[in-house]
Amino acid sequence: MSSNHKISLLIMAVLGVVFAGVSLVSCKDNVPYDTKHLDKFHALTTETEDINIQPGDLSLFVDYSNCIAKGMQSPFYQKMVSPLTAATKHFWSIKGDQISEETIDDPSKGVYYLLNNVEETNYAALDKSIEQMANGKGESVMLTDGELFTQTATKNNPNNPYMHAAFKKWLLKGHDIHILAGPFKETYNGQVYDKKRFYIIFTDDRIEGNVYDRIREIVNFEDFPEVDEFHLSGNYPWIVPTNGKSSQPNEIVASETTAYGYYEIQDWQVNWKNIINLILNGYDEQGNMLPNGEKLIGGLRVNKNAFGCYRIKDVDVVVSNINANYFDIYNRIEMGEKVGKTQITPQALKNFIIVDSAEFHKHGNVDLYFDINNFAPDGELDGKPFNYFKIDIVVKDLENILGNSIDMFNFDSVVNQGQTNVSISESLKNCVFDPDLMNKLKGKVLYTIYVKSDKY
Repeated sequence: MSSNHKISLLIMAVLGVVFAGVSLVSCKDNVPYDTKHLDKFHALTTETEDINIQPGDLSLFVDYSNCIAKGMQSPFYQKMVSPLTAATKHFWSIKGDQISEETIDDPSKGVYYLLNNVEETNYAALDKSIEQMANGKGESVMLTDGELFTQTATKNNPNNPYMHAAFKKWLLKGHDIHILAGPFKETYNGQVYDKKRFYIIFTDDRIEGNVYDRIREIVNFEDFPEVDEFHLSGNYPWIVPTNGKSSQPNEIVASETTAYGYYEIQDWQVNWKNIINLILNGYDEQGNMLPNGEKLIGGLRVNKNAFGCYRIKDVDVVVSNINANYFDIYNRIEMGEKVGKTQITPQALKNFIIVDSAEFHKHGNVDLYFDINNFAPDGELDGKPFNYFKIDIVVKDLENILGNSIDMFNFDSVVNQGQTNVSISESLKNCVFDPDLMNKLKGKVLYTIYVKSDKY
């Protein structure tokens, strides 16, 4: 079918909808006539995850060890000191089992002074310090060599994943962890050991001006190829519209689209007869029937690696009939009722819309089509004179991409000669394989599209 013919049919269809709109009032109507309260409907019925971090309140935890005392010998450490000094509001010294907040109000003895006057203190309570960071309400950074010593028979903890519980707690809150590690040499009892200087950053990448972004503004990581980085995230890898505003619905539906960041409202101006004839039963320019019909909605892309150690393997769509739910909330708002958060259980629309999985696997694009082989919404689209449904694009499956990359955080044990300390890497591995974290990320809604269409 030629493009001109499609456009002609489209114009006729739009005119038909406009004409039909002249006499909408009927005692049989069971849905609102407009979308003016759909944004309120979204706010009232959607679970939101509060960031719950107090911005501009950075706590710096410093391990009083040779690792930090000799930090100024490292060009990377020197660069890192600048953004940390400027952002720090609370300076916590880790001196053995004592974790104390130091005074930084005195300009002559501020953060920079304290960092330049670190003296080695044995048995740093790194486990308690990282737990304090996870329980905090603000961002925090720990500078440490990661080596936990305890005043017990075991002393050294080369295989103890002692940071796992704290990492998990912070991630389950929906936040981010960035870990940087730079190599350095340490001499102990006449032997030279390959160690790591860790910068453990508890933040949330959704916060404007977060400490990680401030570090990246000052420190060009490409100048330090010897420094390794790892990212763990418990928040959403939001879908990004490729045009910067909204998705791109098929022009045949003549959608009036309003974007709201991570969701949008589409008001289709064409009736279902034309949608089925021109999209569901679409043909290419050569007159061949398209296997999935024409693309219904495109222009959406996912950063498949946004979770850091997980790759989004697949996405799915969940489509719901919200006719009754929207009608109820719409009327309550119109009557002047103060409507609070409302939990709804909308009717699922099965075999309705599908994702082009092949396109997602290749390019990360989320292209939606009607489920041409199973499409039969009779009795499900029950709205008169319109239908309202929502399309949730969700995380279907994840794959762990950890591999051996995590070994970059291993270092020589200074107590057990010839043994490798894997405490940091094991802490991270335990997080990656933790079922609670996996379950938190699976099924997350990445983007929502509300649609108003004609009666079916």
